[in-house]
Amino acid sequence: MKHFTAFIIPGLLLTLLSCSSPEPSKKGDRLPSDSIIPEKKMMSILVDVHLLEGGLMMQRNKGEQDRKWSEEAYKKLFLKYHVRQSQFVRNLTYYQRDPVSFTRIYDTVLHRIDRLKTQPKEKK
Repeated sequence: MKHFTAFIIPGLLLTLLSCSSPEPSKKGDRLPSDSIIPEKKMMSILVDVHLLEGGLMMQRNKGEQDRKWSEEAYKKLFLKYHVRQSQFVRNLTYYQRDPVSFTRIYDTVLHRIDRLKTQPKEKK
């Protein structure tokens, strides 16, 4: 199982990154400051996105997941953080344009996911 999860996170990262390709930044291509999701909140959203995708992948492998359930799960996730899906996608592209910020964000996301994997072991 450990080997399986070692492939899930990089696979999800590649999938997520392939969904929106960053373009070179243009002068008028910046997000208005009131629509930027703060880094800490973005990190939390990305952790939940990866956990959700992991669960969806497991259901797909079992043949139990349908598209409607997936859409509803994402709606609930974005409602939890009070963001729209389009806002999340724009912000993901925004952060991808700054490799330093994006690396910092994903280092934290991966660290949080790693901590979640070890939590059950610590409780025993």
